[in-house]
Amino acid sequence: MYREINKVKLTITLDRIIHVECLPSTTMTLEDGRESTRVVAEMINSQPLPMLCDLTNVVKMTRECRQHFAGAEHASVFTKCALIVTSPIAKMIGNFFLGANRPLRPTSLFTSKGEAFEWLRK
Repeated sequence: MYREINKVKLTITLDRIIHVECLPSTTMTLEDGRESTRVVAEMINSQPLPMLCDLTNVVKMTRECRQHFAGAEHASVFTKCALIVTSPIAKMIGNFFLGANRPLRPTSLFTSKGEAFEWLRK
């Protein structure tokens, strides 16, 4: 099954793995986080899947958004999450997210999509 949703800040693709890609110069707010979780929940029909989140284009993520992504509502849509971070800003956001928020599902940072997909398929 392949399905794609384009939102103002995100492209969400589903093909055995949930793939979320932020558009250039994205600032993620709590409302954006809740909307992305809602869209993914609709796409997966209550069957959580591995998720790849490409944070390369994220320039800022609010504290409330990070808390949402680490919480139970968001954790209900995926089994584990690979975060792609290549820019210094994205790495800082990713490391801060993992250190400060402690996601409920296994979550790891990667600098390449290939490594991330390999980890998600295990």
